[in-house]
Amino acid sequence: MQALANSLAFWLFAFLAIIVVYLLPTLIGMIRRVDRLALVFLVNLIGAPTGVGWIAAMILAFGPKRVPDPPPAAWPPYPR
Repeated sequence: MQALANSLAFWLFAFLAIIVVYLLPTLIGMIRRVDRLALVFLVNLIGAPTGVGWIAAMILAFGPKRVPDPPPAAWPPYPR
C-alpha cells in the first residue's frame, strides 16, 4: 500500500479523476450543446466546492439545447 501512495502515476490519475468529476456539469453541457454554456461553467467553477453549486450546474447542463439556426433563405427566389 505504501508503494501505491508513493506512485506518481496513482496521484496523476487521482488528480485527473477529481478534475473530471469537478467539471462534469460543464463537460455534459458541452456534449449536449446547451444554450448557456458560459453560465454552466461559471456556476460549476464558483459553486462546485459547496456541492449545491455542483448540483445547480448539473441541472443547468441538462437544460434547453441550443436551437439551430434556420437555413438561409434563397434570395432572390428562384423562378419556377
